[in-house]
Parts: sequence; structure tokens; C-alpha cells
Amino acid sequence: MRRRKFILNTAGIALGDYALSSLQSEERPTLPTIKPKGLIKGDLIGITAPAGCIWNLAHVSKIEKILADLGFRTAVGKTVNEQIGFLAGNDEMRANELMEMYQNKSIRAILTMRGCWGCARILDLLDYEIIKSNPKVLMGFSDITSLINAIYTKTGMVTYHGPCGYSSWGDFSTQQVINSVVKGVPFTMKNPDDNLEDLNIWSAGKAQGELVGGNLTVVASMIGTNFEPNWKGKLLFLEEISEEPYRVDRMLWQMKQAGVFNKINGLIIGELVDMEDTDPSFGKSTDEIVMDICGDMDIPIITNFPCGHGKYQATLPISIPVELNANLESPALTILESPVS
Repeated sequence: MRRRKFILNTAGIALGDYALSSLQSEERPTLPTIKPKGLIKGDLIGITAPAGCIWNLAHVSKIEKILADLGFRTAVGKTVNEQIGFLAGNDEMRANELMEMYQNKSIRAILTMRGCWGCARILDLLDYEIIKSNPKVLMGFSDITSLINAIYTKTGMVTYHGPCGYSSWGDFSTQQVINSVVKGVPFTMKNPDDNLEDLNIWSAGKAQGELVGGNLTVVASMIGTNFEPNWKGKLLFLEEISEEPYRVDRMLWQMKQAGVFNKINGLIIGELVDMEDTDPSFGKSTDEIVMDICGDMDIPIITNFPCGHGKYQATLPISIPVELNANLESPALTILESPVS
């Protein structure tokens, strides 16, 4: 995701390097896993906008109807009608509404309307002890990456990288949501039969580990913060939209130099949508960039997995143990235990 260009002075760069190295010197402890309860028909789902504002309110009506057709009731937050620049209200309003939904006993799940930018601004305003005491399904992707990973890191609670209210909610994506947070049983994710894009195996093998990840830009931005996940033994998934190849190259190098790739058990690259080359060309495809940086690692690596900003959105439960099988003709990701309680 494109971000505004910032000019950093020498002192700022030095401070950033110090913060990164000091936090990377200690492994962040992994907390006991807390699973939200699975959803049943009739449950109330809160809809909130913790990041970007909702330019077209028809998307709110659309997701309310989709959820109603699935048998759920909805409670729409005030943030969906707020706009300060491109944010859905000020930071305090967005954080307070999220906290209110966690504390509201009648709300069983929280669906975010969209990403864009804004979640990182509210992470310090959340009360993670209250969130921990009120486990419930939280779902979203893109900029919501920072929110779902921060809550997992601070509480041990399972969160869900899946469709936002703005998403298309096609048959594949909807079924993935049902599998993860309604049925709540172990299941295997493969490339959809009608997907014309093949999954690519760049490094064969089989690996297990807990899932972490999300949008590449957001994941890279969390390195060195108090919300950075513990990467040790994890299966990492990354997706992106509308980035130039040199930016992808830069962010993956940052992650490598921070030691992330030395700790993970496997790498899943999701859909990289609308990637824009530079003029003159950077000279490498995104797959070539991934393998240039990660190709010497003795872990399974696949690309074009159906998650992220594309048509097909797998629901990936953060912190749940999974198995990546990259020995098959068509790679598969198996959720090894129920993503909900």
C-alpha cells in the first residue's frame, strides 16, 4: 500500500535503528492461546471502521444484507459515517468504538469495514486487558493487519485475516469465513477450482507452525514496535496491492535484515494485485524478488495463495497451528485445529 513520502533527518534515522536493534535483541514471549466462541445464526455482529473512512455508504448496506442472508444481526458503529481527511473519525473515536464493541456483551463478533490507513494510530489507545477478558471474533485485512496482529501479540487471542465489509464476499470468500468462525473445524485450503492463476511452488517441502502475517507494508512497519509478533517457528503469509517492485524489494530486505526470515518455518506469498513497475523497469518480477531474498532458505515457499486484495480471500486465523504442504502439484494449507472455541 502506498504511503506518503516522509523526509527523515539523520537523528530520526539513528533513533529508529536503535529502537529496532534494542527490541530485536529479545524474543517476545508467546502468550497462551485464547479462542473466541464460534458464531451461530442470530448472533449480533458489530461493524466498525477503525481505519479509513467509508466513501460509499452503499457498501455498509451491502454487507448488512450479506450478513443477514447468512443469519446474523448487525450493529453498525458511528465511525462508518465519520470522515476526517481519509480517516473514519479521529483516533480516540475509532479506538473508543472498538473498545465499546469488545465490552458490549451482546456483540459476538466485530467486522471491520475497510483498511487503507489508520489502525496503527489507535494501537496505543486500546485496553488489551479488557480485550483479553472479552474474546470475540475480529476480522479484516489490509491495514487491519496491524490491529489483528497487535491484539494477538498483546493478548494471545486468535484474530482473523479475512474479508472486510468493503470486500466482494464471493462464494469462495464467504465459505472460508463460515469454515473458520462458524463451523470451526480443521479444514484444508487449496486454490479455487475457477481461479485461472496457479499457485507457484518456489521451494518445496512441508512445514507446520502458527500463522502470522498480513499486508506486507503493514507487517514491515510493525518491526521494532511493541506490537511486533514473535516470529519464531511461525508460518508467515504476506500480501500486497499497488506497489512498485522496488518497494517490495526494500520491505522484504528490511524483514530479512531484521532477522524475520531466519525464524519462520515457511513463507506464503498471497495475491500481489496491481503491482506497478517503474520506468525504467526494476527488472525483476515479484516472484523473482521473493526468491532473490528468500531463495537460500531451507523452508517451503509458495506464491499466489488466495488471500489479500484479490477476488479470492481465504480466512486465515492468526496464531492457529497450520501445515503448509508444498510437495503437492497444487499446494495446500491445512488448519490443524479449530480456529474458534
